[in-house]
Amino acid sequence: MATTFKNVLQNNISPVLSATSVASATPSAGSVTISFATQTTIPFQVGSYITVAGVSVSGYNGTFQVTGATVSSVRYANATTGAATGGTITPTLLVSNASAKTTVIGLSLTNITSNVVLATVQLQDTVALTTAYYAKDIVIPASQSLRVVSAGEKLILGPSTNVLVSCSTSASIDAIISYVEIS
Repeated sequence: MATTFKNVLQNNISPVLSATSVASATPSAGSVTISFATQTTIPFQVGSYITVAGVSVSGYNGTFQVTGATVSSVRYANATTGAATGGTITPTLLVSNASAKTTVIGLSLTNITSNVVLATVQLQDTVALTTAYYAKDIVIPASQSLRVVSAGEKLILGPSTNVLVSCSTSASIDAIISYVEIS
């Protein structure tokens, strides 16, 4: 049995975005591009994770690592082909290990803007295909931080449970999650 302490740092987290189009950009290479309304900054960083849901072709739905992003699209590896419609894209802070027990021991959200921001934290069970709010529309004042999990509190995740974090304004919060994996 191995115990590993880990942190994930993600800056400029954005809101949940609605897809305007979904297309397999290069099916032979297994790449999919989802377009959305143009944002003021690139909402997803290469290497970060997103959760795609509600796309009319189910093969496009799931949690994926971002391989490319612009202010109006995001790309990820996926072998599904063909055009599709609908869907949302949610920033995903933690993709838990299906073969390990994961316990969140800290979660901090920091508003990096000069305006009030609303933040939402959801837990997604990728086996049961359900998502539930851990905290919804939390008010974070300008240039302030909020400890969502702190002071000895723990959040024990079930197998294959992801932590999704989004906010009301594009590129407005930074997040740090500390967790322990026991495998």
